[in-house]
Amino acid sequence: MTESAEFPMELPAHGEVAGLLDTLAREYLAPGVQFAVYERGVISSFEYGEETYGSGRPVTADTVFPWGSVTKSATALLLAQLVSDGDLELDEPVGPLLPELAGSPDSPLYTATPRRLLSHTAGLPDMPPVEDDLALRDCVAASAGAPAVCEPGKHFSYANLGYVLAGRILESVTGVTWWESVRDFVLTPLGVEPGFLGAAAPGPVAGQHAVHLPTGSVQQVDEPGLPKALVPAGALMSSATGLLRYAAVHLAPGGSTVLEPGLLAELRTPVPGSAAFGLADGWGLGLAVHTDGAGRRWLGHDGNTGGASCALRFDPGRGIGVALMTNATSGRQMGHAFFDALAAKGFDVGRAEAPDLGRPLSGSALDAAAAEVCGEYRSGTDLLTVRRAGHGELLMDRGGLRPARLELHQGLEFRLKSESVEAGHGSDESKDLYCFVRDSRTGQVGGMYMSGGRLQVREGIGLLG
Repeated sequence: MTESAEFPMELPAHGEVAGLLDTLAREYLAPGVQFAVYERGVISSFEYGEETYGSGRPVTADTVFPWGSVTKSATALLLAQLVSDGDLELDEPVGPLLPELAGSPDSPLYTATPRRLLSHTAGLPDMPPVEDDLALRDCVAASAGAPAVCEPGKHFSYANLGYVLAGRILESVTGVTWWESVRDFVLTPLGVEPGFLGAAAPGPVAGQHAVHLPTGSVQQVDEPGLPKALVPAGALMSSATGLLRYAAVHLAPGGSTVLEPGLLAELRTPVPGSAAFGLADGWGLGLAVHTDGAGRRWLGHDGNTGGASCALRFDPGRGIGVALMTNATSGRQMGHAFFDALAAKGFDVGRAEAPDLGRPLSGSALDAAAAEVCGEYRSGTDLLTVRRAGHGELLMDRGGLRPARLELHQGLEFRLKSESVEAGHGSDESKDLYCFVRDSRTGQVGGMYMSGGRLQVREGIGLLG
């Protein structure tokens, strides 16, 4: 799998793409959508619907949507600039750079390296303590005692905490805030007018909407507030065309003055141990790695907020990129369907495809598998329990949510089948695929991948190896 050279690939006709967007936006109840394509320096854009449900204000090419976690790719680019300047080493522990960790030399935060932080292979739990809206330095200090979920470099485990640490490294080394750095050293040089959640935006801002597909409910939600410490993980906003102008750092012929070609290639290179079940084939530094049906490598990232979605994909070898933005929680599912439809028409941008699992386990096969997987699984304060119900089914208890039936398959992949309050309607999550994980040292089930590649570790086993 390599970055592709020349290969025939043509986007379907403009009207066909617009028709797909219209059909799928209606199916997934997304009030507004932007889709943009970058091809050898030229950006084409498509728009559908309205900024806010019922407002009558149309989405235009200038409407601004949140990037969500796509922001992480910009934070990774900023740290690569520090490497370029000789201020940071990708494979050296970051603890000596951060005074607040001086008293915690055994902390997984202290011993983490930038390469592992940016590729989610540092073994950190997902979320830092954000209840008190701590600044970056204080949040890192408060997280110093957080236990690792797995041995560094052994497993992928999506961790926002890693990007809190990355943002703090940038702040400590440069003396400049993350906001100023990303504006002055990434976005402005690339011709992107900065937009930040909770601050002034460079254009009309799309509303955000919670969509419940089983009942057809579309509710506008207030812009979710982003704790200060999570800014490096998810604060950016722009239009889809603005997002592609940013991605052009990887696509423009001759490279960019923002970062030299060798380090840009480093960002795009999958890190050992970064295979991300259900998300991507691997992870570079701030970038997911996908493979299309012809074996070509695509890079990118997805982002979601409490009422919007964003997806970026690009192929540096051919100078092609695409960006899809919606103002709905159902936008992630719509995006999967849209990229699948484009692939069927010969424009495959690389995506995580679900394997053919066959029928769920039953009878004695389910009995044997259930004996392996039942137990409690934790990530930070989040505790999930897998148990056998009286009638033989596997159930998952998830805090304040209703128990979900666990549909288990031969390779220990599973889907959750919960029932909504409305009789007869399955939940929106029923197509998502998860997986139990074996410890490489013992062969026993020691964890599970849940939504977004987050690793939950079985209670009592210590670090997952």
